[in-house]
Amino acid sequence: MHVADLSDVFLRLTEAAAAKNTNEELWGEKGYILVESGEHVWGELAEQIGKKAHEMGLINKEPKKESLSKDAAMEQAGFEAVSWGLNSRAKAERARKVLGWKPNAPSLQDEIPNILKSEHEVLKQK
Repeated sequence: MHVADLSDVFLRLTEAAAAKNTNEELWGEKGYILVESGEHVWGELAEQIGKKAHEMGLINKEPKKESLSKDAAMEQAGFEAVSWGLNSRAKAERARKVLGWKPNAPSLQDEIPNILKSEHEVLKQK
């Protein structure tokens, strides 16, 4: 989910509140609005990042897919590594239906080159 798409939902909710829109699909017990722009699988995303980093010349070796045990992942990345295997799914049905919202910003996959460039610049400064 791109922050611009999330911001658009907040803007639409703010406009609805300012217009005194009391639609119960927006407020009260149903006022939990989910936002998403599709799904991804962490392993597939990691493969895409590795492939693109190699294409961009940011890494020399062709990336190789390897599995990590839970303990190895925790050692490499700390507690956050546990979330790599978790699954959370949501659909932005009411955001689309009631607010007329739809994601328009670039997808996570589309942003991979920009993310890699940005992270590469940070690493060069260290």
